[in-house]
Amino acid sequence: MKTLPAMIDHLNIDKKIEKIQRTAYLHGKGISLTSLFQLDLIFPFIEERSDMRHIPNDYARSSLFTTRNKKQPRRLLLQQELFHYNKEISIRFTGIELRAEDDEITYLQILNYGQSVPLGQPFEFSIKDLVRDVGWPKNGRYYDKARECISRLKANEVLALNSKAYGKSGVISLIKNYTAINDAKGKPTLYQVELDPSLIVLFAGNTFTSHAWANYRRLSPVARRLADYIESHKHPYPLEVDIFRQMCGSTNASLTSWRQIVRKACSEVERAAIATRAMVIKDKICCVCAWHDPSL
Repeated sequence: MKTLPAMIDHLNIDKKIEKIQRTAYLHGKGISLTSLFQLDLIFPFIEERSDMRHIPNDYARSSLFTTRNKKQPRRLLLQQELFHYNKEISIRFTGIELRAEDDEITYLQILNYGQSVPLGQPFEFSIKDLVRDVGWPKNGRYYDKARECISRLKANEVLALNSKAYGKSGVISLIKNYTAINDAKGKPTLYQVELDPSLIVLFAGNTFTSHAWANYRRLSPVARRLADYIESHKHPYPLEVDIFRQMCGSTNASLTSWRQIVRKACSEVERAAIATRAMVIKDKICCVCAWHDPSL
């Protein structure tokens, strides 16, 4: 019982089989396509769901954004190999340590600002808009916090390598470049930012995770990293508590203490409707996602 002319020719044959599987996953990652890549054109879902924010899976499943205590000084890393859930993928990072508490949500929001222009082309946003959109209070302390995040997101290199994949690879700065207009006190108020065109490699194979922004940005850092794990898998396998600790880049040496933190994170992702069930069983985090829960 289809019609409406056969459901618009089966949604134009599933958008021409996802544009011939993203042009054979960007020609086996040799890339070479001449057109500029614009995320909301390549993935119409991104434009249609303004309530979502998106992160490459390679970032979501690694310790790129840590949950270390804010009292601990951020480390300066030089080609440091980060933990990745998938042992076939290696991520090397140079720069100041990035954290889930602030850098991760700032980055996802900046990606959102840039999704409607071709990667590599400049786009603008104000520091006030950024603070509002990540859900922070509108005051000078948080404006400074956002500026610091932008600086850290620019001053880094991330190299992701897959031992099973061939093709081009290269370092990507989370923000390729930016310029700013300053106020009378010399503080940046309006940013013009560029994202690295190579970022398309981390999106083109549908290898990215989408989060419901209103809920995600309110999560604690550990719960946010748990959401990264859950929502980057169609069927999240039970995850060892200690493996998750490494994904968080946590230095918590007490398994008892870490279990308590993880249980709280499980409660948070349940309340945020990211999972209908999330619990620790025999030192494994077991989750049932809402869209796979047979009881619904």
